[in-house]
Amino acid sequence: MTAPTALLRSLPLLRCPNCGEAFEATDRGVVCGRGHSFDRARQGYLTLFGPRGRRFPGDTPDQVAARERFLGGGWYASVADAVAGAVRTSSSSPAGFPVVAEFGAGTGYYLAHVLDGPGPALGLGAEISAPAARRLARAHPDLAALVCDTWEPLPVADGVVDALLVVFAPRHPAEFARVLRPGGVAVVVTPGDGHLEPLRSRLGMLGADPAKDARLGEDFAEWEAVGERRVDVRLPLDRAAARDLALMGPSGVHLDQADLEVALDRAFDDTTLPTRLHVRVRVFRRPA
Repeated sequence: MTAPTALLRSLPLLRCPNCGEAFEATDRGVVCGRGHSFDRARQGYLTLFGPRGRRFPGDTPDQVAARERFLGGGWYASVADAVAGAVRTSSSSPAGFPVVAEFGAGTGYYLAHVLDGPGPALGLGAEISAPAARRLARAHPDLAALVCDTWEPLPVADGVVDALLVVFAPRHPAEFARVLRPGGVAVVVTPGDGHLEPLRSRLGMLGADPAKDARLGEDFAEWEAVGERRVDVRLPLDRAAARDLALMGPSGVHLDQADLEVALDRAFDDTTLPTRLHVRVRVFRRPA
């Protein structure tokens, strides 16, 4: 089984999660200088868990399928455009950002959008969910897909990433600063006030933590804030898209299917329900 080209290109950037040694490719995956080996899945992604192993499964197959349908419908294209624009305009080098990573990458929708533009030559996509990683591995030919835990030390070498994306995903600022090159940036996407209303309230979806912005400020207190973009539009969601939106995120594991259908009946008096898409795309430069 031949490894995807992007995964082979990414090996100099990766490090063993057990000992920090560099990797060499094998027929089945990779092995480090101290003999720790990791298998590559037949779908093309590489699993790199450290000594603690997998602590939780991440998104389910149903959540991932709903996300792929929803994002494939173009509903969040304006967010993807804002993320890609933030990456391009934050580069201080004429060569742009040759290595872009996304942690909590899901199906790879946002990272693939960045890789489609000028500049980046290689993407590292990291995700803890194996069902998501299967789709992540085929999101773009220049994307290397990893399965790892963002809360643990990242299996990435020091100072090899030019820009990283964190889109509605967990943050590990100390590790982000370690893997970024000097001058590298983190592009962080978080929900704004009223995001997904009135759909969120009508369907009983989980709301954003009101302390989220305060924690973001604490996480990046030592970083330089270098830019912000906002997306604030109304999406004319149809019933199918609304269902997928409810199921693809954290609410997807809490909502009862029968109750969701009843709530959708009540929410859709018409063929569409205008729903607010309100997100903040902020850019932070790595601290010196």
